[in-house]
Amino acid sequence: MNFEYKNFDGTNNDIIEIISSDSALGLLKRSGNENIKICLPLSLSIGKFGSTTPFNRKILSEIYKNGESYDFTEDFKKLKRISAKCKKIRVWSSHLDTDEYCLLLLICYLYKDKEISAIFSEEINWDATTIGSVSEKEVSELEKREHILTKWQKENYCNVWENVVNSNQELRYMINGSVVSCDFDSFNNKIINRLKKAGKIPMFKFVADLMSNPIIPCVIYSDSIYIFLIEKLEKMGVIKSYIINDKKYIEVV
Repeated sequence: MNFEYKNFDGTNNDIIEIISSDSALGLLKRSGNENIKICLPLSLSIGKFGSTTPFNRKILSEIYKNGESYDFTEDFKKLKRISAKCKKIRVWSSHLDTDEYCLLLLICYLYKDKEISAIFSEEINWDATTIGSVSEKEVSELEKREHILTKWQKENYCNVWENVVNSNQELRYMINGSVVSCDFDSFNNKIINRLKKAGKIPMFKFVADLMSNPIIPCVIYSDSIYIFLIEKLEKMGVIKSYIINDKKYIEVV
């Protein structure tokens, strides 16, 4: 079976491989994995969820500003059709990355009656916070550490997912293998305090500092998300910006 669908790749439909990023998809392809691979980059670490099936991720259009709709409804419809014939769904995940872990929760919620297994990147290398950061040589070793989820484990993941959705918060991050939810305001206050100490600074230098020296230890968002949060504060009048020598500088008002 060959796919012409965007985000779908592979020929063997016995096992469906679920990944959450293009880098992870490329890794599995380079490693010779011929199973059906489905990339679902929902970026579940940010944005409120209107339901337990948040397939339409409109907020990502505001963050990435690249003209994409980020509506994955059709992808999940295709996944449902394909999964009806597969023997197992395998999710490549991490206890250190919110996007990957929340995708595992969502898949368990949607397919708790199917056989589901999970692979966690940090089990091969603690520095591998995501599947995309694993080397090609480590893929086969990771596959040996596959966890077949029990009925109880799937039910527990379903409950965790419902709790995450019901919290109705705007940001999520991982602490000790658990999802913590918060609103933008609590995170914004930490960004403002950091910027007060930095003074007037090039925005990209400030973003680089947030990534290399995270506000919450080991919790790192993409540069696009940090820029999104900073620009929201600018629109609120909390941060002002200047262009100096073609560089954007920012400071607290």
